[in-house]
Amino acid sequence: MTEPLQPPFGTQDERIAHNEAWSRRLNERKAEWIDSGQLAAGFRCECWEPDCGVRLRLSGSEWRKVRSRPNRFAVAPGHVSADVETVVEQHPHFWILDKQGEAGDVAEKLA
Repeated sequence: MTEPLQPPFGTQDERIAHNEAWSRRLNERKAEWIDSGQLAAGFRCECWEPDCGVRLRLSGSEWRKVRSRPNRFAVAPGHVSADVETVVEQHPHFWILDKQGEAGDVAEKLA
């Protein structure tokens, strides 16, 4: 069983990484449901904003591409924190980001 994420009380970069890791964990559960044949709603936007409600429709291959690196996230177009993230791919319905610096380090530890 996965240990729950603890609320971050550190730097802004740590809070951003924790918010995105929380969304990533929810999305990983959805991917497991889909793989087992169960229905699941769209994936959550994995942006830095904790109360973002945007849902993304990703194919299995798109999801695997996003999960190919521990500091990589799927977000709605424009949902970027430019000081800690780099857009690596833009698709009409979602973008793929790489987290950089301290936020990237935290994201990799939480993956």
